[in-house]
Amino acid sequence: MDKIKITMFHLSSSGSNNYYLYQAATKEMLAKYDIELLTDRQALYNRYIDHSDVYITTHGEYSSDYSKINIDMWHGFPLKGMAKMDKQEEISDTHIHEHWAKMDMIMSYSSLYNTAMNACNGGNISQYRITGLPRNDALFSPHSKKNLKKLFPKINIDTGSVIFFMPTFRKSFVTPDKLEGGKNFSNVFGFSEMHQQNFIEFLKENDITLVVKLHPFEEKYFTEELNAISSEHIVILNDNLLSQNGMDLYDILGSADILITDYSSVYIDYLLLERPILFLPTDLEEYKGNRGLLFEPYDFWAPGPKATTQHELQNAISRFLTEPDWYKQERSTILTLCHKYQDHHSASRVWELIDQYIEEHREVIQQNREIFHKHKQLQSQIKAKINEMIELGQIAQANQAIQQYLKDNAADPEIYAMNGMLHLLNNNPREAIETFEIGHRQFPWDEDLIYNTGYVYEWIGDKTSALNHYQKALDQSTQPKLTSLLLEKLATLSSGS
Repeated sequence: MDKIKITMFHLSSSGSNNYYLYQAATKEMLAKYDIELLTDRQALYNRYIDHSDVYITTHGEYSSDYSKINIDMWHGFPLKGMAKMDKQEEISDTHIHEHWAKMDMIMSYSSLYNTAMNACNGGNISQYRITGLPRNDALFSPHSKKNLKKLFPKINIDTGSVIFFMPTFRKSFVTPDKLEGGKNFSNVFGFSEMHQQNFIEFLKENDITLVVKLHPFEEKYFTEELNAISSEHIVILNDNLLSQNGMDLYDILGSADILITDYSSVYIDYLLLERPILFLPTDLEEYKGNRGLLFEPYDFWAPGPKATTQHELQNAISRFLTEPDWYKQERSTILTLCHKYQDHHSASRVWELIDQYIEEHREVIQQNREIFHKHKQLQSQIKAKINEMIELGQIAQANQAIQQYLKDNAADPEIYAMNGMLHLLNNNPREAIETFEIGHRQFPWDEDLIYNTGYVYEWIGDKTSALNHYQKALDQSTQPKLTSLLLEKLATLSSGS
């Protein structure tokens, strides 16, 4: 049996469990398995993504139509209403159940995590494995401050204090019409009044560097506001800066002496460091009303002082600088409830379980592979017959065969290609182009669909569009015959002959 292939997804640099799990793979694991970590773009352009045996996800990135092993690491402790527990959720319970039912293992923080997650997704307790999550291992790294200094060389981390401000998102470019909470967006903290210069003076007097890190969903919304507050004592951290330096958020989060947040689950992870946490619930009632919290009362589950004004914020920070044990007992209580493990060995536990699970299911994996390849062969045979019908001009029969195929199979590039050709044979070039483009959006790695689009543009006399698509197809082409044809097409159209 060939090496079992494990595919993992890395969507952002804001605390990716898969990033840290991949980094923690031992030489033995890397030798035993074919392990790949894909960015969102790499996943989008991976034509063989459905050939993997095991998928490890954190945001529901991929779900195969075939029987595979699916492992979920998620991306934080669920504190806010989510899925079935989100008051504004529009996705049906059926869809939620179908997704989570595919999970063979869901890695967990604790029994409390199992309960909270299951309230949201309706899974089964047998799916959960309490291991701790890999990204939290990085919190204990001795290199956190050095990493922060690499990102912001001018800040003082030797004698000064570092405070991270990490609020949850209220607005998202993913769901722009959905507003959560009722935060005042006139200032980054959401206070009704904010005297920015006074705050900067406060930071300067106390030798504090404030690191502002918004949720990735909000970074695009508040670029101007963030640039406006940036100063010697306020630095702006974002995903781009982290990825450009080959880091993830948790590579530097351990450098924080104090964490400021509101309803973000980042504080659950930060509890492991046993350091001060300060909360800014400026829109608590609104947030509870339109998103909802899984745990109440908020005062108990948020183990730190609550500030809703600039004055309260500065007073709380001042007290923590001289009295870091303030709220220590409250933090310890929540830490014990949320984390079974309070060490830096979560990734090792996860890999051990994955290895064990694969070993126990090797026979099943082999059977799944055989079914997968037989089904692919059958699909190819059917599509070859449909293509033959098209070449013989049997348009009605070909269309009927495609519709029958789609009843039993998901659409694929070849089906989009054949559907587009049927439109062209019916003298509907615009519908052909639209079909090819829809197919390409779903399968951006497929150069044939781009070539087909160029071919139709050439057919209707749009030389410029044809050239653009032929060049794009050439840039992506992995097929020698297609590459040769594209070079010929480009040369002919460019010469004007």
